[in-house]
Amino acid sequence: MTTVAHAPIRLMTCRGECPAAARYPAHHDRLLTIDTDLEELLALLELAVTWHELDYSDTPVLGPDAWFRFAELHSWTFPERAERAFSLALDIVGRGAAGPPPEGVGPSLASVIDFVRS
Repeated sequence: MTTVAHAPIRLMTCRGECPAAARYPAHHDRLLTIDTDLEELLALLELAVTWHELDYSDTPVLGPDAWFRFAELHSWTFPERAERAFSLALDIVGRGAAGPPPEGVGPSLASVIDFVRS
């Protein structure tokens, strides 16, 4: 009988060379699934939306300044989806840094939600 040891995902994909895996192992492993797990994709987008609103300094998460490099360094089941997810998250964070759009520019979130529901 052969015994097979299962290594954590971060060890199989990063081979111990990823700074995010060493510093934020749980968040690292969650980010690795954003191209296959809708809940983790939404968690990344929620993090991006709230990045400038909440204090994440005591939270063990990889910040937006490292997302682009993280996306480049890892292998993905669906590379295009991962690229779109991180690009969108970085765009959201960038918009938060610039502040909200002026009044009257574009539709409100409520009207977009109403449009999607109809």
